[in-house]
Amino acid sequence: MMRDMDSNADRNRAVLIVIDMQQKYIPMYDTGLVERVNVVINAYHEAGLPVLYVKNIGRPENAAQYELAENLVMVSDQIFEKRSPSAFTSEAFVQELERLHADTLEIAGVDGNCCVAQTAMEAVKRGYQVRVLVGSVGFRNKKLWDKTVKLLEGSENLEIG
Repeated sequence: MMRDMDSNADRNRAVLIVIDMQQKYIPMYDTGLVERVNVVINAYHEAGLPVLYVKNIGRPENAAQYELAENLVMVSDQIFEKRSPSAFTSEAFVQELERLHADTLEIAGVDGNCCVAQTAMEAVKRGYQVRVLVGSVGFRNKKLWDKTVKLLEGSENLEIG
């Protein structure tokens, strides 16, 4: 969960990114995933830190099929749409991180082998400190997830937590 930070200035620059926690996808993952993500969302909210939600929308005409999970805790209206794995393909998302002066991103959601990993790696390339919250990340392929974690662990400025 949220890393201890030394000053309020540092804490104010951390952002939680919740990726693709959508009703359509949730049945593919373990039953406790939404609850674990909700714990992290609540901790950020209680600390007064921003929570941004990112969702895949596929084709625009199918957007209604891509709603966020019914029991996902919603603490902000900051919901960004993407059509590719990385959240950074949403210009509005990028602009919001800039507006917040974010320097640290903690990431939860699905799928660890695709959208979470792609967003984490892109964040590192853009100069962010990144922490992938593995206890709050869903994956469907354990063998591939183990490889993904090793790849992420080898990235500078990226923690697995």
